[in-house]
Amino acid sequence: MALADYTANVEHLQEKLGKAFGVRPWLLNMPGRSVACKIDQHYYFAIMPGFLEALGRVGGMLPAKVLEALIKTGNLITRAPERDPHIPLTVNWGARAVTLAGAFVDADFIDRAVKTYGGLGCILNVSNLKISTADRERVESLFKYKTPPQRLAYF
Repeated sequence: MALADYTANVEHLQEKLGKAFGVRPWLLNMPGRSVACKIDQHYYFAIMPGFLEALGRVGGMLPAKVLEALIKTGNLITRAPERDPHIPLTVNWGARAVTLAGAFVDADFIDRAVKTYGGLGCILNVSNLKISTADRERVESLFKYKTPPQRLAYF
């Protein structure tokens, strides 16, 4: 598959995600209910495999195809050589901490979807989902040679 095909798939997924968000706004940015929450201005933390399944469902693609398109276009943060975006992290959005498998999604992918196709006049604000400071070293290891999440992403 050519890079142009991956780009077309990502644009299709953005459109479908934005439209789904317009109908079901709890799909994004509501910790404990959503498949992805904004942790800083650069990234969303997406619950895996739920995020891929939801995106595949609204986009009419298999989750494996969604994963491939997001990795090949750089919308999922990965590290060479394995290119595996999955990382278990302890997160908190209130009184208790929970360990979840997730991945980091470039905020531009989701922000463009909700602003362009979701009927939202602006991008989403940072949610109250926070990552444990104890996991910061593992997160920064995943982000080697990339801009890591900001301090506000941690509790």
